[in-house]
Amino acid sequence: MAKGENIYKRKDGRWEGRYPKARKSDGSIHYGYIYANSYRSVKEQLLEKKVQTTVLYSRSNKDFKGTFGEWANIWLTTIMAPKIKESTYASYKNKMKLHIFPSFEKRTLKSIKASDIDSMISNLSNSLSASSVHVIFRIMSGCFENAKEHAYIFTNPCEGAVLPKVQMEKVRALTRAEQKDLEKASLKNKNGLPILIALETGMRIGEICALKWKDVDFSSSMIHVHRTIQRVSLPDSHGKKTKIIETTPKTPNSDRMIPLTAKLRDILLQTHKTSQECFVISNGYNAIEPRTVSYRFDQIRQEIGLNSISFHSLRHTFATRCVEIGVNVAAVSSLLGHSSIKLTLDTYTTSFLTEKREAIEKLDHLDL
Repeated sequence: MAKGENIYKRKDGRWEGRYPKARKSDGSIHYGYIYANSYRSVKEQLLEKKVQTTVLYSRSNKDFKGTFGEWANIWLTTIMAPKIKESTYASYKNKMKLHIFPSFEKRTLKSIKASDIDSMISNLSNSLSASSVHVIFRIMSGCFENAKEHAYIFTNPCEGAVLPKVQMEKVRALTRAEQKDLEKASLKNKNGLPILIALETGMRIGEICALKWKDVDFSSSMIHVHRTIQRVSLPDSHGKKTKIIETTPKTPNSDRMIPLTAKLRDILLQTHKTSQECFVISNGYNAIEPRTVSYRFDQIRQEIGLNSISFHSLRHTFATRCVEIGVNVAAVSSLLGHSSIKLTLDTYTTSFLTEKREAIEKLDHLDL
């Protein structure tokens, strides 16, 4: 089998090829299968399937008379579904149904104008945060842009739209005294391990929930982060039905190695370890989901009088401590699994202020 081809040799001697056709109603991928007596034959048929899909939505078919809703469903299930994670697909579909379809589902694709987009942005801004409006807009614009690429419309009505300004959400880091109190309380509490892991590694809550013993290498004192757990809304459920899924981390950079501190290494060594396939914070084969971890964290922080602190604040605290001891921005970005150093700088602008001042002072005393 060649990597990424989805072609396999079967026990009966035949070759089997698998290709994504669409998404099922629950959000999982619906696959089609091809069988042949040779690898080459299967590969050729898979390429033919790909060509057929391309022709189906090629520029030669320029007359699309359907509604926006009909095109959006084609775009989601046929074009986007094979390329995105299940959690992303579920998010796209629910946002489309809840926030975009009420305005545009029954209208013809070609009839939607820039002024309609402006009105929708204005309406959404009255009930949603600016960041949520931006996410919904990106989905909508991507849908129109793909229709433009297929020549179903001449222009993308989202072009030139003015979006509400997004204010960077400031997450408060714990002071050193607060962190010490929280660590003490967590060490005494049977549900405190996720808190200690977050403070010592900066891992996201879903990454901690997905951590298995096989991801912890005590010989090299490293943790390998390469999966996350999250609860997603099922497509067509309008957010009423959800399920827990295990998926790859948030971004490619989020698949990373994090060195273990001596403190955390000792804590993990003292924790009862069963099988390598067991989850660290549950010590069993069933994972504990993020909202349960968040609820238990709230109980512990309330016991010691910590207010206005979320579990995500622990990740922010880890990064702030790194900056305080002089860790450079590239290393902090890598430890956090950020998609770019720019994101790290934008998020921790205040934390890096001291370093900026020190840099200017050194320049001021530079003898040229």
